[in-house]
Amino acid sequence: MSMEDADALLTAIVSWARGDDRITALIQTGSRARGERVDEYSDLDLEIITPHWRDLHDTPDWIGEFGSVLLRVMFEEDDPWPAPLLVVYAGGRKVDFTIAGEERLADMARDGLDDLYKRGYLVHLDRTGIAARLPAPRDARPVPDPPSAAEFREVTDEFWFEATQVPIYLNRGELWVAKFRDNTMKECLLRMLEWYAVTDPAEPRDPWYLGHHMPEWLPAGLIHRLHDVFGRFDAHDSWRALDATVALFADVSAEVAARQGFSGRSETVAGVRGILDAHRARWVALDSARH
Repeated sequence: MSMEDADALLTAIVSWARGDDRITALIQTGSRARGERVDEYSDLDLEIITPHWRDLHDTPDWIGEFGSVLLRVMFEEDDPWPAPLLVVYAGGRKVDFTIAGEERLADMARDGLDDLYKRGYLVHLDRTGIAARLPAPRDARPVPDPPSAAEFREVTDEFWFEATQVPIYLNRGELWVAKFRDNTMKECLLRMLEWYAVTDPAEPRDPWYLGHHMPEWLPAGLIHRLHDVFGRFDAHDSWRALDATVALFADVSAEVAARQGFSGRSETVAGVRGILDAHRARWVALDSARH
């Protein structure tokens, strides 16, 4: 089975929108709108602009007009609009539908594009001319704001807290719990790596999201170190990965702190490493006793 043809699927969606008077505008974002990094797996990212956004969200049967639906995922509402409606059609092609009121475009026409639209967008339908008032997308990618001192503190607090807890579960043999909490550490690590990119004094970079396109915004040395931060589902390798994660976060957070004039929290880092050393010694003793 092959994936649905993206162009044919888009044509069907545009035709539907043009034929439905409830739809004010249909905007495409994402890689296909930018014409960058488009491959056979690239999905469609579409924004349906309508004053009837509540009806379309609450009664989404219309998604079946474009093909056989395999999966439909709806999340809790964002503010002020519903979260995206994610659809996977029978062949595996994914379409992300965002359904929003006309105020979304009106706000950007007045205040400027958000980061998503700054990266590029295409207008497939503009029934009232509201999309024509949008500024043109930038040629350069937007760079997010650097962290505030409070944001930096929050992320470092969460990371170092989890770093004191993961070894407890490793020593107890609770590998699933250790991995679950390690996932929070990885989220904090990603955030810090993103801040490393946006605070680069020579060339601030756009870190995209979820770690996409990392080689474009992180130096090769940090990319190489990331190879060591994920471990297998066993205590030995989990300890190795934990040490690598802690070392990388400590180095990157210290650099971000220095660039932004924040406290590097050296006393906290030293205290956590002391706790890790004690837990590691205990684990070595337990492991030796088992063997």
